[in-house]
Amino acid sequence: MTEALLAGVRVLDFSQVLAGPYTARILAEMGADVIKVEAPAGDLTRVIAPKHDRGQSGLYTWANLGKRNVCIDLQKPDGRALALDLVRRSDVVLENFRPGVAERLGIGWPAVHAANPRAVMVSVNGYGGDSSWAAKGAFAPSMHAVTGLIEYQARKAQIAAQRAAGERSLQDAEAASGVRPPMVNLPDARADLTTALQAAVGLLAALRHAERTGAGQRVEIAMYDAVLGTHPETPFELLDPPEIREEPPPYDAGANGFVAVAGPPQFVWAAMVQAFGLADPAPPGADVPAKARLRHDAIERWMAAQPSRDALVAALEAARIACAPVVTLREALTGAFAQEREILRGVDDRRGGTRPVARLPYRFSASRVQPARPAPLRGEHNAEVLRDVLGLDDARIEALVAAGVLLAEGVTPQSQAAPGAQETP
Repeated sequence: MTEALLAGVRVLDFSQVLAGPYTARILAEMGADVIKVEAPAGDLTRVIAPKHDRGQSGLYTWANLGKRNVCIDLQKPDGRALALDLVRRSDVVLENFRPGVAERLGIGWPAVHAANPRAVMVSVNGYGGDSSWAAKGAFAPSMHAVTGLIEYQARKAQIAAQRAAGERSLQDAEAASGVRPPMVNLPDARADLTTALQAAVGLLAALRHAERTGAGQRVEIAMYDAVLGTHPETPFELLDPPEIREEPPPYDAGANGFVAVAGPPQFVWAAMVQAFGLADPAPPGADVPAKARLRHDAIERWMAAQPSRDALVAALEAARIACAPVVTLREALTGAFAQEREILRGVDDRRGGTRPVARLPYRFSASRVQPARPAPLRGEHNAEVLRDVLGLDDARIEALVAAGVLLAEGVTPQSQAAPGAQETP
C-alpha cells in the first residue's frame, strides 16, 4: 500500500452536527490531518444521540473518526488569533455556521483569505449566504420538508398503495391524491449526508485548483441546492402534469417475509410465467386494474409457498429476476454478507471498550482508507496541536488554558454556563 491519499493536507474543521463533520471524516480517513476546532459548549451530536457516555455518542463517533481536537473559545480575542494562526498553517478550512456567524467570530472568508491566500474555505449552510432565506436555521428534518422530500414521499407511497390494491389506474390514483396522505419525515439525515458528499467533491476540486495555481477560493454548499440538485425524480416532477414513477411495494411472501422485485408489474408477471409456469388467474375480459391485482396475488401465493426466504430468493435469482428480501437495518449491518464485506469496524469508544462503526465505501487498489485515531474528546489534542503545528511552548499553552481560551474534558468554562455565549450553526 502507498502512503495515504491526502497525506500532507491539513483541514481545519469548525463544523458541527453532521453535514460538515462527515465531510471532514471522509478527508481524515483518506489521510488528511483533520483538526476539529470545537466550541466550549461542545458539538451537539455528543449529547443528542443515545449512549452519550462522556459526550461520546454513537452519532458523534460515526461523524468524527480520525480527527484531532482542539477546544477554543472563539469569543475571546486570543481564541480568534489562535484560530487564524491555525488557518495560516492549513490547506482547507471547513465551517457550517449560519451565514454571517463565521465573520462575527473572526474566521469568515475575508479573514481566512487574508491570513492564507492559498487556503480553500468550504462553507456549508442552509440556503446560501446571499439569499433571502440566509438567516433561516437548517437541519435535516426542516430541509426534508422545504425541499419537497416529505410530501413527495407521502404522495408516492399513497399512489403506490392504491395502485397495488388495484383500486384505480395510476393516473386515476394521481388525480385522487387530493386525499391528504400521512406525512412522515425521512428516517435518515438525507439532507445532511447529501450535502456532505457534495461538499467533499467541491472541496477536493478547489484543493486541486489551489495546488495548480497557488490561489485558494471559497466553496459554498447550500443544503437546499444540494438536495434539489441530486433528487433523481425532478425530471418527472417538472413534467406538465407531474408524473410519479411507478414503483410497486415489495411482495408479501407470508412466512418468508417481504421480497422486493425490480421492474414494472407486467414484466415481473411475464418473467414469473416463463420461469415458473404460473397460470393467469385473470378471467377473459378483466380490466387492467383487476388483472394487475389478481396477478399480484398469484405471485404472492407462489412466494409464500416456497420452503424458506433463502429458497425463494435463490429461485428468483436463478430465473434472472432481480430481487432482494426486505431485511432490518441491523441484519444488513451484521449479516453474513456484511461480514464478508467487512462493513463494520470496531473503534475505541473512549470508555475502555469498542464500538462498531460502518466503514466508508472507498476501496482503492493502492491506498488504504481508515481512521488513524478514534473520535476525539473535547480539547484532547490542545497541547499536541499547538506544539506541533504552531510551535507554542508549554508555558504559552498553560497561559491560554488559564485565560479560558483553551478548554478540555473536565473543564467547565464560564462561557458554557451562559446561554447564547457561543454562536452555533
